[in-house]
Amino acid sequence: MLRGRQVLQAAGVATAALDARLLMQAASTLSHEQLVMGGDDLLPADQAARFDGFVAARAGGKPVSRILGTREFWGLELAVTSATLDPRADTETLVSAVLARLGSMRQPYIRDMGTGSGAILLALLHALPQARGLGSDLSFGALKTARANARAVGVSDRASFVMSDWGQVPTRLADILVSNPPYIARGELPGLMREVRGHDPVQALDGGADGLLPYRQIAAQLRWLVKPGGLLAFEMGPTQGKQVQAVLAAVGAQVRGAGLGVVADLAGRPRVVVARAPRR
Repeated sequence: MLRGRQVLQAAGVATAALDARLLMQAASTLSHEQLVMGGDDLLPADQAARFDGFVAARAGGKPVSRILGTREFWGLELAVTSATLDPRADTETLVSAVLARLGSMRQPYIRDMGTGSGAILLALLHALPQARGLGSDLSFGALKTARANARAVGVSDRASFVMSDWGQVPTRLADILVSNPPYIARGELPGLMREVRGHDPVQALDGGADGLLPYRQIAAQLRWLVKPGGLLAFEMGPTQGKQVQAVLAAVGAQVRGAGLGVVADLAGRPRVVVARAPRR
């Protein structure tokens, strides 16, 4: 493990020690105690070779979650594939924001737009045993991954998935609509960290010329997606709060009031816009 950490440090990986430990655990059958006592000296040749391969991939910029094929999100172990965005801890802010604003709702119907791995929808369904929901995505590969994740976390009987360009496929009106849409301005894509630009699908990152195109597309469809006054929660970039609120307000959504507005993530950065759907 020491050798792996040194390789990652030399490659400039900021979380070298943590990443080396996670990769060692995945490559070996060693217990935590054995790892602490010097895992490098205890590995059989095949496991050592696997570990070296993992370390080389990480040193080359591949995220640990991509190497292992899984990511923990809201306490759930989710598969991630080349077809899905890698769900990150920042997005848990959206889940907690929704759960904190349920009021008397205990059996909501949830629509997750651009569901990817299904992370947001599955976290909400896991936290709300009586809820049901629909995840939509334009990627068949993402939907395949989301369905598999729903089965793995035990909510497949309450989760449905459909291929749709945002809300083009109509379904029953939702009580809650959530989304982590692509919000990176197209011109900023080349400047993203290599872990992002080299491994997350461009379709899940590219938000158009100004990063706001998906919000405009969803906002234009809200009246046939969500019940009047239904809860809306959108992840966005840390400088986009006012712009996303303006997009929603332009179609009649309520963006100010009790429980509404911009919610910060654990690092204090603006991360989620919470609003209410237009009332007819």
